[in-house]
Amino acid sequence: MSEKKVVSRNIAIILGIVCIIFLVGLVGAIANYTSIISGKDNIIASKDSQIQTLTNQKNQLQTWLDENKTLLQQQIQQITDLQNQITALNAPKLIKVNLRADDNRPWLGTPYLHVYGYVCNVGTYPAYNSKIHVVAYQSGGVIAIDTYITLGTTMGESWTSVDSNIYYSGSALTGWSLTLEWTT
Repeated sequence: MSEKKVVSRNIAIILGIVCIIFLVGLVGAIANYTSIISGKDNIIASKDSQIQTLTNQKNQLQTWLDENKTLLQQQIQQITDLQNQITALNAPKLIKVNLRADDNRPWLGTPYLHVYGYVCNVGTYPAYNSKIHVVAYQSGGVIAIDTYITLGTTMGESWTSVDSNIYYSGSALTGWSLTLEWTT
């Protein structure tokens, strides 16, 4: 029996040593994996910080782009408005320069409305089909004249001389209108 006790004791000692070795190995493995996990946590925290920094930079850049987009749209609108003003200033525009009319009733002969003076194109572009719409009235609102004096094309920044007689019949004229018309 004492041999059995010695063998049992040796087995118990060997088993204790093996358990201690396993326990030390287990503690070492836990410490190693804890260190690895801690390192990975640090890497994840660093990546999260980088993501947050990049997200903030992206948001700042987006805000800057939105503000510049608005500014550029305003500048484009201003340029468009200025181009429209330039086009309007260059467009043909006829004005009357000392353009008058006199009712002439000669003793012998047919009465006429004498239209004379100048028509000026203050625009840069030509005014095509330039004409003067002449409407003259007799007493009671009767229309005695409703006609056009054709001027043709009036070039930009130039003038056209007008000297025309428009004959009519009946009583003296009480009023008239001279309206300039043209196409672009």
